Amino acid sequence: MAVEPRTRRVSMSLTEAEHRAWAEAAGGQRLSVWARERVQEQLDAESPRMGEVQELARIRADLARVGSNLNQLMRAVNQGQVVPTPQLYEAVDALASQLGVVRRQLP
Repeated sequence: MAVEPRTRRVSMSLTEAEHRAWAEAAGGQRLSVWARERVQEQLDAESPRMGEVQELARIRADLARVGSNLNQLMRAVNQGQVVPTPQLYEAVDALASQLGVVRRQLP
């Protein structure tokens, strides 16, 4: 596989202390190579893989179905089709709370 030539340049300034710390962390490797590898590692770690994207889509769809079922159940309770009990209200509140937590944690 052919490697694309690197033709674009990026310049940055460091303090003396930053330069010493980076050079030490690079362990003798050229500082530009070391910095490029660290930045690329960070970018790779932050971008979700295709399998992860598909899994997140599946989880979101599952959550949407659960939320829809929860709404239907509450509509039936409010219309008197289901006899509400304290346990039902507690379960619905707990489920709604957990759904909110999960949704907020998903990217």
